[in-house]
Amino acid sequence: MSKYLLFISLILFSSIIFAQNKHDNTWINYGQEGWGPGQWLQITPGKMGPNALPVPRMDYAMVGNKHKIEIGADYHYMPGDTSVNSFVSFYWSVVPGKVAVEIYGQPSETFRTSNELRSKRQIWYNDPGWKTIPGDLLVSTYIQIVRDRKFIPDISISYTIKSSTGDNKDARYTNASMNYYCLAMGKSFKFNNALIDAIRVAGFGGFYVWETNINDMAQDEGPVYQLGLQLQKAVYSVFAEIGGYSAYGAYNHLEPVVGQVIEDYNDPLILRGRIEKTGSKFNIKAEYQTGLNYDYPYQTFRLGLVYKFVVN
Repeated sequence: MSKYLLFISLILFSSIIFAQNKHDNTWINYGQEGWGPGQWLQITPGKMGPNALPVPRMDYAMVGNKHKIEIGADYHYMPGDTSVNSFVSFYWSVVPGKVAVEIYGQPSETFRTSNELRSKRQIWYNDPGWKTIPGDLLVSTYIQIVRDRKFIPDISISYTIKSSTGDNKDARYTNASMNYYCLAMGKSFKFNNALIDAIRVAGFGGFYVWETNINDMAQDEGPVYQLGLQLQKAVYSVFAEIGGYSAYGAYNHLEPVVGQVIEDYNDPLILRGRIEKTGSKFNIKAEYQTGLNYDYPYQTFRLGLVYKFVVN
């Protein structure tokens, strides 16, 4: 009798393990065994969560002259994946209008990913239901190079680095380093009519780098770019932005090893629209962002509140 009980117990235990983990013989092993189950993941924007390798935000080539604290929430959706994350930003004007540092990120992300999508992304673990994890922390430094010249656009430079606080267990974050460098240019044009007070045109270009999990190709990288337009009337502004980045394709180098074509999913392109109401101390903003290709497949809705202050 005890032998039968032992046999049944082993079957049940194996079933539990199988239910928690998954693996397919068609999966591609990307090489770094130190990543554990993460060695099966493809560290690219099209194969991870919406906040893993984000397209940079526009600063419109203007370094702020006030300190700011922003809190907000994002809702992301794509077939098979729904998530909500909190957002917090602390912007410190080190030298008003000239140098600023921003610390920001997602304190928490609550998500659910279907088993079908998990298989496509080679996620080792099955869907556990809704789950909440901490996100990444980013630090950006902004420096104003040129400002308020009559015939010359405003120019700023920035550098951003990402922590590895986010977990890659469910392919939500890379659990590895990322950074990018940008040079931004922008120019405002004022109008005196009933419809609009000012238009600002801006854009930036730079270089985006992130760490992969490939033994012989430790990082992927490529140019990052974005164009933006701001329409202002009184205390209201409407923003429209388009941009992304394009990496050279680190995972393509594994094709001779694995004997099959590997899609990189590393050229995200997004379209972003935002409405913002500006006050003396508080700004309120609502934003919609959508990916224009499968390298960023999410639709995102964001609400944010910004508090501005000066320290004497």
